[in-house]
Amino acid sequence: MGFPTPKSEDLVRYVFFQALTSCGIKLEQFAFEYPHPVHDRARVDTVIVDKHCQPVVAIEVKYHRSNKSGANLPRPQLAGMLVHDVARLATFTPLAAERVLLYVTDHEMDHYYRNPANGLTWVTGLGPGQSTVIDNTHIGNLSATFQQAVGPWPGPVRVTVLGATDDLEGHTMRLYRIDDPEP
Repeated sequence: MGFPTPKSEDLVRYVFFQALTSCGIKLEQFAFEYPHPVHDRARVDTVIVDKHCQPVVAIEVKYHRSNKSGANLPRPQLAGMLVHDVARLATFTPLAAERVLLYVTDHEMDHYYRNPANGLTWVTGLGPGQSTVIDNTHIGNLSATFQQAVGPWPGPVRVTVLGATDDLEGHTMRLYRIDDPEP
């Protein structure tokens, strides 16, 4: 009997939150659904603040899983939503704040990303310490559905894998750091 698999993005968020608190981050340092300082009406999943209530870490969490019915997922759209979160973090201010994205998925999206024809091998193909720069050309070479889900792109953004786990109870996990858009 294996571990129960996550059933929702909220569960992944809660487990991540528990891991952060067990590492010493105090409850009063968490701000959930934090208003994005640049984009009206946009929210960041979680922001960790310092003792002066200033943001020090902005965190987005994304979880994609196969449909129970067996129907195909709208993979380009879901991939675009993931990269939209990268863009949202890239524009988060203050720029000194660390920007982190936790992504968990199962085999269906993992296979989609690993297919070179889809142009997104970096999503689950990079290991810890490896990075890539995503720019307007890269975004522009992908499908219209993907581009629509991404929305406006802020320019070159470096994505670095901080942690990676493959095939954990049928899931792949990547923890990314999103660096300032490069000039």
